Amino acid sequence: MRLMLLMPSANWRWFFEPQHSRLALDLGEEMLFLTPYTPSQLIPDALHGTAFCAEQAEFYTRCINELGKQLTLSDPQLVQIALNATALSFFALPRMPKSWYFSHSQSIVYSKPAKVCRLDTEQGAGLFVVVQAEERSSLVMLISDSLELGCNKRLAPFEAIKVMNDRLAPAPRAVNHAFTAA
Repeated sequence: MRLMLLMPSANWRWFFEPQHSRLALDLGEEMLFLTPYTPSQLIPDALHGTAFCAEQAEFYTRCINELGKQLTLSDPQLVQIALNATALSFFALPRMPKSWYFSHSQSIVYSKPAKVCRLDTEQGAGLFVVVQAEERSSLVMLISDSLELGCNKRLAPFEAIKVMNDRLAPAPRAVNHAFTAA
């Protein structure tokens, strides 16, 4: 188990931060984590405030541990990815797959939450973390710099997209990954 920079606490609370119009997490002791997610990306319950529950703490901890095994990142980067993944896992609106942006993978990647994978487009490739895994599709979050999808569409870091699992490609092991914080 990885020693965490930021351990989950019973005092953590999700709430809608109106000044920035984003979902936020009150971490106590005057610390605040602001996600990049707006009301149009979230289920209505996300906007009413809720405690950071045990299930969310378990997901966050699993993300920290699994990502630490797959990527070479600083503790603040791991925390940022894990908190954004947790927000999406529990509060993202359901969506349909948009697999047409991505190439079919030549390898089988078994999708599970906190698994790092690669998705390839005609314009490039991006590293993603699986946020929600289903039998045929997965909700994934971009953890590398922005990725051009084509048709004047670009994914920003921490943006989510749902894809069919046959698009998920293996990520390089222990990737040294640095991105610009969103």
